[in-house]
Amino acid sequence: MGAIKVMSCSGEPTYPVPITDDAFDHLSYLCFIPIFTDIIDPYMEDSDGSVDTPPPTLLQRITTPAEMAHASTQTEDMEDTDHPGGQWMHFNPGNTSHYPLIFIGTDARPCAAKYICYLSVNNGIVHQGTEGKNKAIYGTPLHARAFPTPNFHCPGVKDTNHTIFDPSSVSHLVVDDSLYHLGDPGIVADVHMLCVQYNKLEGIKQQRINLNN
Repeated sequence: MGAIKVMSCSGEPTYPVPITDDAFDHLSYLCFIPIFTDIIDPYMEDSDGSVDTPPPTLLQRITTPAEMAHASTQTEDMEDTDHPGGQWMHFNPGNTSHYPLIFIGTDARPCAAKYICYLSVNNGIVHQGTEGKNKAIYGTPLHARAFPTPNFHCPGVKDTNHTIFDPSSVSHLVVDDSLYHLGDPGIVADVHMLCVQYNKLEGIKQQRINLNN
């Protein structure tokens, strides 16, 4: 990380960057780590100076089951004759990115959906579930699981400080990547909704200025 900081703080790219052999070896090593190169690939420039397709937004990532589900689960879904198809994922309680959906069955008893999916509706994300192909579909707004001991008053980052999630933040791409790699779709859904509300608030502020003028 020290080597990366040295290179990022170099104001004159035409001059040699003060870097040691050890630091250069560390940087070279990063180029051979697949997970690292996969993350930075969307930000790399082509030979003509253009940039590749921008990385997917949080909303696009959360509604793409291929990125949130395990490969083994996908293989099982292909062989499952009761699978609803499309965006549906076979609910796996061992997968932290799979939220259970509980509904009241025909026998008036609570049941857990066998298949789930995350669907973008208007400005929010809906968590849907079903028992199988051609079966009834149930849904509820998707929200993050409540953290048992939020930090309101202790030293450190407070859970009431949401400025880092503001869509106008210069670090929003880094924040998006970090949130996605937590593997918790509920957090992504809540942050997406927070950004939508931020944008609405900015629009209202601008309307108020125009009305005053």
